[in-house]
Amino acid sequence: MVEYISCPSCGRTLFNLEEVVDKVRNATSHLTGLDIAIMGCIVNGPGEMADADYGYVGKGKGTIALYRRKEEIKRVPEDEGVNALIQLIKDDGKWIDP
Repeated sequence: MVEYISCPSCGRTLFNLEEVVDKVRNATSHLTGLDIAIMGCIVNGPGEMADADYGYVGKGKGTIALYRRKEEIKRVPEDEGVNALIQLIKDDGKWIDP
């Protein structure tokens, strides 16, 4: 079971948070033992998701920062964010095929 952590969204969120949470959940819900945080902005996101295994954080207009725990791993264009998160999980050997 994956635990998902998400912010409530605010004026600083530059992407459709509900849509992204659904995409991440649909792609990863078969995994076990992971915490994945989806945060709308860089202001509070990294602090609020610090205990998560992986983080998907809005970094600016059209850009997503992916985190492993508290460490920013890379930045990707928003339209590549979910696939890049999946690849990060695969690279860490924590992916299992559904």
